[in-house]
Amino acid sequence: GGGGSGGGESPMSLLAREGEKELQAALQKVQADMESQGCSREEIGSQLASVRESHAAYMRQQRQMLQEREEVYKEAIAEGLTPEAAKARVQACAQWQQQMQRLQAKHQAAMQKTHHEAEAAGVSPAEIKRRLEAQRRLQQAEAEAWQQKMRARQQAASEAAEKGQSAAEVEKAVKAVTRAQDAAWAEREAALLAAEGVARREAAEAARQLADASLSPEIRRILLARVRIGGLSARPDLNGREGVAKMWVVEKSRFAVLVDGQGAKAAEQLLLKAATRRSGVRILVSQLALERRRRLCTMPSSRPDVCVSARRRQT
Repeated sequence: GGGGSGGGESPMSLLAREGEKELQAALQKVQADMESQGCSREEIGSQLASVRESHAAYMRQQRQMLQEREEVYKEAIAEGLTPEAAKARVQACAQWQQQMQRLQAKHQAAMQKTHHEAEAAGVSPAEIKRRLEAQRRLQQAEAEAWQQKMRARQQAASEAAEKGQSAAEVEKAVKAVTRAQDAAWAEREAALLAAEGVARREAAEAARQLADASLSPEIRRILLARVRIGGLSARPDLNGREGVAKMWVVEKSRFAVLVDGQGAKAAEQLLLKAATRRSGVRILVSQLALERRRRLCTMPSSRPDVCVSARRRQT
């Protein structure tokens, strides 16, 4: 497909007709298979509805891709390209779309694998959600890197062609750009995977601590709680920020708290020490003040009676 049809059935009509044939064939196969397995009418109906829903989503994507190719063809003709050159550009667009589909299929399989592995490991629902979000961020970064690589390849090819270079020289320039883009993504991917490895180890340690009866109930109550910062004079820019008490650092007798990023402000990790209460008054300035360390008060959003003081994590 891709525009420039000389008459007869339009590409969109052909797509719809072929799609309907594929749907009917899939429905017949699913129904026959489930009937042979002795499935109930309700089960068969539910599965057929799922097939129709999936096929509808697939057809929406196919129509969008076809529309994109037709637009590419029209733009190429408007630029003065010959029909043959316009079709070549459409073919390049189709290859781009196919590669993007393969990337999406890879990402979908990775998400399913991440979910199944997390369930098999018996991690908490919150940790499953965190892992899936991390997987989405990784996939988004990979998709952006891939698109950047494709744009860089096209730019390199165009610049080489404008200089009158031979086909071999154009190919050499494109390969050089591809290697550079692939190396950049490999470095970024390694950093993202390393960060996720650290996050999983910390989550596992927090889960272990939650089940550790040797830790006080107060410590376990704060573990993994959402916290809000307030009353900080040395770092007033952190007041009002929130974060999560990720784990209890035994050797420091403090909570490792990851403070959320906010706008242009990056996330920060702090070590927080639980403060004491005297006569029902919250003590915001602890003995750490005598050691000239930074202090802050933070509390779980749902429990404003918990107050801790903190200093920046030493790395």
